[in-house]
Amino acid sequence: ERKEMAQCCSLDGCNLPAHFDPVTGIVHDYCGRSHAAMALAERQAELRPPHGQCHVCRYPGCDRAVYFEEATGRVHEFCGETHARLAIERGHWPVSNRSRQGEGGARACCLPGCSAARYADPATGRVHDYCGRTHARLAQSRGLLSPSLAGGEEEFVSKIFRGRGGQYAIKVLARNHPKSETVIRQFEASWKHETPTPSVVRVLQVRNSRELFLRYRNYAERHPPVVRLWHGTSLACDFGIDPNQKPCDQDTCAVCGILAESFDLAKAGTSSVGGRRMRLRYGHGLYFSKCSSKSNDYAATSERTSRDGSALRCLFLCKVALGRVYETDGDSIDDVSSVLDAGYDSIHGNSADHGGSLNYEETVVYDQTAAIPSYLVVYRLP
Repeated sequence: ERKEMAQCCSLDGCNLPAHFDPVTGIVHDYCGRSHAAMALAERQAELRPPHGQCHVCRYPGCDRAVYFEEATGRVHEFCGETHARLAIERGHWPVSNRSRQGEGGARACCLPGCSAARYADPATGRVHDYCGRTHARLAQSRGLLSPSLAGGEEEFVSKIFRGRGGQYAIKVLARNHPKSETVIRQFEASWKHETPTPSVVRVLQVRNSRELFLRYRNYAERHPPVVRLWHGTSLACDFGIDPNQKPCDQDTCAVCGILAESFDLAKAGTSSVGGRRMRLRYGHGLYFSKCSSKSNDYAATSERTSRDGSALRCLFLCKVALGRVYETDGDSIDDVSSVLDAGYDSIHGNSADHGGSLNYEETVVYDQTAAIPSYLVVYRLP
């Protein structure tokens, strides 16, 4: 069953949240009037001037329409200068940094959507990550990690989310980021089902906690080779699919749980597919596949409906240390313990194309430190 994702701007390519008016409670279709006008222009329609229904003066007790500069298209927050000045003087409204917008250049405020220059402390000369305290607090409330705490800025990284307890981070990569390009190519090349290949919407890179990474590296160094495999699982929140949602803390959210703590064997097989508990055909382990379309079969509960009516899902691309691999042509193994006791670390079920019984191959590992998430890929079903 699809879930409706949190509302974002309806203009194609914009990841900002749709504008919410706290006075009227109206959630608009776009992040602001500029994008609304651009969208309407594509349909050969014009955006009408602001009116009293959803553009009301923000001064307490005033219900007049806001002031509108017809020449520039700017919509003010108040009906006029008097209420704007009184609201600031009486602490109802923060001082605007609009006059500084566009001054940032290469050192613009790190809050997505703000182009004001970063604040420079006149006493120390230190340049902060944001234009001021308001945007610093706003970034924190959105779960964003500042570049200084993330170890510096990176080209083609639009934002960085701070994970649970600050132990890990998630980077949202631009499509032209070199790593994003390689992930998209692997996703498309490994879609083997006859259905049309979905289009990748965004790629998020996982920066695991030091503890989890060292645990995985210690295992991987002793159990080569390491391969990149897909893993589909359930999603309780909208993280990743909604570009403005931060990772959640829900125990029922497998995606955010894997991001925070990597894989947990105790939870293997607890997800359901089509309302049925997942079959562990090769015993109690962690299941992966080279085939992105096979892992998609296990990502059904991550599906959300976007504002344009399309279906979005997400998959993990993981590093998996295989160690000694036991290959089987059967569609199941009753006594997996005998395979592991014989010195094997993983089991690979062959597909029919390679003489096996499975429609699409899969790989299972039996040590939870053998795998670690590298990327979360969000894609749109055709």
